[in-house]
Amino acid sequence: MRAIELLLLAFDHALQHPWESLAGAVHELQPEEASWQPPAYATLDHDVGVGKPGTVLWYLNHLQHCHRHYTAVLQSRPVTQSPDTPPSGEQPLEEALKAVTQATAGLRAQIALLTDAELDQPCTDKSKVAEFLAGVVRHISWHAGQIATLRRLYRAGK
Repeated sequence: MRAIELLLLAFDHALQHPWESLAGAVHELQPEEASWQPPAYATLDHDVGVGKPGTVLWYLNHLQHCHRHYTAVLQSRPVTQSPDTPPSGEQPLEEALKAVTQATAGLRAQIALLTDAELDQPCTDKSKVAEFLAGVVRHISWHAGQIATLRRLYRAGK
């Protein structure tokens, strides 16, 4: 297996694995649950363009924004200044799920264009392409776990 294929496998699993993935974390998610803000986040400022911090909607809008940004980084590499990728706005659940799916498909397509040799090339001023992609997979997994935890807290509080 080529290295890029292994990275794509990790990316795909972080997104769609039947047990531990973003898809599993949002399975049968309802709008009320998605917009619930835990009390620990209530004092944080509203994140304009992304939503109320600590909500599942914030995480979905954030991931969509980041995936568009990561795509821009990969297209512009090596980057010394981060591409300007403004958030696309606070979207309700159905739109947020569609938007993150679309942004993720674009990111995956960009990753699939890479060759193994490119993985060792500079991507940002702090990382090579392989390190950058490992961070992308880690970021998806991190937020999927947070979403799963939020949903458990929501259900426990009902």
